[in-house]
Amino acid sequence: MTVTSVGTGVWVRRFSGGDRAAVLELVHADLLPGRPAVTPAVLEEALHAGMGPEAGGCEVLVSAGGTILGVVSYAVHAQDNTGMLRWLHCAEDEQHLADMLITHTLARLGRRTVHAYAEPTALGPAGLPVRNRPGTRRALETRGFSATDHARYLHHRLDTLSPRLYGIADLVQHPYGGWHLYLRERDGTRIGEARISAPVDGTVVLEWLTLAPKCQHLGHALLGKCLVNLADRGIVHVTTCLDAPDDRPDQEAALHLHEAAGFTVIDQLHTYTRCP
Repeated sequence: MTVTSVGTGVWVRRFSGGDRAAVLELVHADLLPGRPAVTPAVLEEALHAGMGPEAGGCEVLVSAGGTILGVVSYAVHAQDNTGMLRWLHCAEDEQHLADMLITHTLARLGRRTVHAYAEPTALGPAGLPVRNRPGTRRALETRGFSATDHARYLHHRLDTLSPRLYGIADLVQHPYGGWHLYLRERDGTRIGEARISAPVDGTVVLEWLTLAPKCQHLGHALLGKCLVNLADRGIVHVTTCLDAPDDRPDQEAALHLHEAAGFTVIDQLHTYTRCP
């Protein structure tokens, strides 16, 4: 196994099966509220999804005593030959650990444009949660990465939700997993619909919500009915990601709609790019 020194008494080497428990501990330390626990199967998906054996890899940062200090997954995008820092985890109060992993990854990827946290993975949505991951954020910026896109991560607990009655709601299984919720008037007129991910350990992601053009004022009703239906089916946590404001009234309206329904903004998700 190839081992690369990245500092005094610190090495980077390829991830191996014996590292799984330590890596899962690092990943769990960074979980945002509303995210389900990461199982070994989910970790395997995050390790291998979308990359061939030559396209990238996963490496761990190891101390002289054999302790796993950090982990990074990277790849080369097949379509445009750009580098992808897919995900990275280490102790956030130890910025130098993130810095060593990022520096090593840049050397592995060579002279090319590199995007960081630009795509969702099995471990979470696209974007680095910058409030909860300040060490990684500072390390990225120190190494020349600039934030290119922003979104908000919102969370809502449903176990204390009170029922709200409005119209008729149909929650149906989607052919590709997850649910579609359709809200109708009692005469059958379609008001709106929402798409919800497949539940995992009592948690779901609200992927999108849309209303008929003449029913924009019923957004609160649709979202409220959606949440009540989820609560009735034993869902405890629901999360969603919204575009950051960028001075667009529709984005601010979407935020106000979700906050009025009980969602809380937990963090800002930033994607990053570094040019060679």
